Formats: sequence, C-alpha cells, structure tokens
Amino acid sequence: MSNRRIWPEGKTCALMISVNLDAEFYGRIFYPGIDVNEGDILRLGRSGMEYGLPRLLKTLDHYQVKATFFIPGEVAVGYPEAVKEIAWRGHEIGCHGDCHELLGCLEKEAQREALCKGRDKLEALTGKPVTGFRMPEGEINEETLEVVKELGFSYSSSLSDDDIPYFHEKTGLLELPIHWELFDLPYFTFAFDPPIPPGQARSASMDQVLKNWEYEWQGTKRWGTLMNLQLDPQTIGEQGRIFMLERLLEQIQADESAWIATGEEIAQQMGQGDL
Repeated sequence: MSNRRIWPEGKTCALMISVNLDAEFYGRIFYPGIDVNEGDILRLGRSGMEYGLPRLLKTLDHYQVKATFFIPGEVAVGYPEAVKEIAWRGHEIGCHGDCHELLGCLEKEAQREALCKGRDKLEALTGKPVTGFRMPEGEINEETLEVVKELGFSYSSSLSDDDIPYFHEKTGLLELPIHWELFDLPYFTFAFDPPIPPGQARSASMDQVLKNWEYEWQGTKRWGTLMNLQLDPQTIGEQGRIFMLERLLEQIQADESAWIATGEEIAQQMGQGDL
C-alpha cells in the first residue's frame, strides 16, 4: 500500500467519478478547432445530453454517489437547464475551459481569459464556486498550471504522471491524476463524419472494458491509490453501457476500505493529511 498520502480514517484507497460534460465539443479532442455545430459530432453530442446524461444522473442518485462534472463554459451556455440540474443534485462543477480550447497553444493571457470565461459562466449559472480544473483534451504547459493556481483553483485533474494526488513543485497546485485507460470515450466513441476514431476501428467490448476497470480497482486497493474514472454521458449513458458503471459501483461500495469522493473533497482532505 502507498505510504505517500493518508486517506480519511478507516479508508485505504479512493475512487473519484469524474464526468467530462463536453456535449458536441468532444469532437475537438480528435480534431482541434473543428466546427462542432454540424454533422455527426453535433448529433452525438446532443444525444449524449438528451439521453445519456439523465441515465447517468439516475444511476448516480441510485447509488448515492456524488461526481465531479468538468464542463466547458459554452456547454453551460448551450445546455443551461442540464447544468443547473447537475448542480441541484449536489454534484461538483469543475472548469473544463470555455470552448474546449487547446490551451497549450495559447499565450498565457489568452489561457487566463479562456479559463476566466469558462469559470464565470459556470458560477453565474449554478451559483456555486468552481474550485476544480481539468484541461480540455490536448496539451497544456507550465503556464497553464500557473494560471490555474493564480486564478484560485484548488486543484487540477489533468495529468497522467502518477496514481496518487500530489502537489506540483513549481506552483504548489494539487494534481488529481487521470489515466487514458480509465476514460470511457476512447473505447466507445464512433462517428462517420468526420471519422472518429480515425481509421474507423470497431467499438470495444463492454465486457473487456469493464474487466479493465475491475483490474484497475484491484490495483487501487492493493497500492492504496486513487482511481479517477473519467466518463462521458454519450458513451457510459448508452442503454447497455450504463450497466458497466452499475456493476463497478456495486463492487466498490461493498468494500469498506474504499472512499468515494469528489475532487473538491479530495482537495480538502489533502489540506488535512500528509503526503
């Protein structure tokens, strides 16, 4: 078990359910700068909000789990009632940029402007302070983390260089690491126009992906780490895939050593515990 941090008393590992609520902006993960208001990207983004999100919220309610939703500011503008509903149900709202920008290609002040816009739109809509940040998929740089810290965010959940929370040496910003294999979208997303994924590989087997996640959970328990599961409603919210989340939550909730927490709760704990 890891001896680099302390979870709450009686807990030896942690699960964070994080949701990237990108709607049609998910297309910019694969094609930065693309017009997201046309073609399959728009259709799939809208269907995820209309059908996938309600299924996901219902499941989280059933298991009494609070998640952290990272949302671009423009998604909040386009789907205000959905974002209000998420906040009303008690889930944490985090900043995911404004228009799903490729932050690493922007000057520092442009990054600051984008993050300020995104955060302000979320706070104005929900009436809740936004303390967490996750980079839109793509690249960030050291200036990004400096801006995040300067703007008063409590933590970032963007990088994949560890499996426990840690503080960045230069900025002192808390990082809640993520991992690609714990993100449902790359396994399942599929569109013809434009082709996503490029090459048009088949969607993954749900049984195999669930098994991946179960193995990751076993590793989390053994090493006392953080399992930061990334979900997108348009993938996990499909009528068959939602059972993957249900089965995983049933396993984890049955384990008394597991702490299921939001990013904000982990950040608060890090302020009390030790590395």
